[in-house]
Parts: sequence; structure tokens; C-alpha cells
Amino acid sequence: MDAELVTAKKYGLFWAWSYVEDEVAGSIADGFYIYQPDRFWEPFWVLFDKLGQLNNYCFNQLVASEAKLSELQAEYDRAVEDKTAGAEVFDYLSEEVPAWEDNVVTFAKAAPIVLLASFTEWGLKHIAITIFGDVPKKKERGISDIQFYLRHLIHCGLEVKNTNELLSRVGTFRSIRNDFAHGKWNELERDLQELSLREAFTSVSAMFEAIEDAAWRREEALA
Repeated sequence: MDAELVTAKKYGLFWAWSYVEDEVAGSIADGFYIYQPDRFWEPFWVLFDKLGQLNNYCFNQLVASEAKLSELQAEYDRAVEDKTAGAEVFDYLSEEVPAWEDNVVTFAKAAPIVLLASFTEWGLKHIAITIFGDVPKKKERGISDIQFYLRHLIHCGLEVKNTNELLSRVGTFRSIRNDFAHGKWNELERDLQELSLREAFTSVSAMFEAIEDAAWRREEALA
């Protein structure tokens, strides 16, 4: 649990809909940034369940990556103190420790964003197909798939509130996915330093919560 709490403090993520509480400080880690529907509608229950599943997978990978780095760093410290350690041990650790430091800084943080961006596109398409039956082909090049699917849902009659704000929040991590895909490592590393993984998951959750709210309001207006 200690490793999980250290990782939660560093990245802001935790197991979806779970929390750890301190008697004095109160909540010290929580996964309530993932919205959970209080009314049943199959496409949204499936969507938020999978978002929680993705969150938990990403958090688990972060915990594992941090643990691997800590293990290698401790092994290196022991080798320094061990006068009998051979040169091959130092050669191995001198390569592995920096490699895993880079893994933690870059890949461990970029991977959740790549998955989250793809999930967002899938989720919007999933809602469009399950509620409205179809999604037209995108013909405009200057618009992202996320913008296109959200615009389609609005065209179908969903009055989604604060769409510009929602798209802006999601757009902050879409550029990271694109930098990763196109190998723009300098831009990727710079943007990752400013990125909050918790905010990225919160933004996606908020977008789908707003869509769910619009869908229920449409249903009630048609009833």
C-alpha cells in the first residue's frame, strides 16, 4: 500500500472509486475523479466502467514502473557498498538505472495519455452508435476525431454544456498523444512535465458526464 500511496501522491491517480483516509489529514488518495452514473443507461454504464478499468490499469503500471526503478536504484546502492561487486554489475546497473529513470519520466506517463486519447474517441463513437445508430465518415481534415464525434452528437440533438471548455481540457493531452505518435520527443518531454494525469482523466470523465446529462435531458424532453 505504501508504494501505491507514493505513486498516487506523485501522479494524482488512484484506484477508481476508492480512497485511503488518514485519521488526522483526512483523504490522502482517492479515485473519485472518475464519474459513476447514478441512473442506469447501458452505453454510459459500460463507458464509465471501462474508463475506471483503464484508470486502474494505468495506475497499476505506474506503481510497477516506480517499483522497478526503486529496485534498481537500491541494487546500485548495494553494489557501491559491496567491495566484491564486479565491473559487470556496475556496467549493467549503469545502463539500467538511467534507462528506467527515462521510462518513468517519459513512457510511464505518456502511455496512459495515448490510451486515454484512444479511449475518448472510442467512447464518443460508442455513444453515437448505441444511441443514434450510426456515425458518418469524417471529411474535414482540420478537425480531430474527438471534435468530429462530439459535433455529431450535438447535431443529433444532444445539448452538451460547455463544449468549448471540455474540448480545450481534452486538447491539452491530445497533443501529447500526437507528439508520441510522430516521435517528437523534445516536445513530448516538455509537455509531459506540465501534464497532470489526474486532470487528463478528470477531463475525459467530465466530458462524458456532460454528454450523459445531455442525453437524459433529451430523453425527458421527448417523453
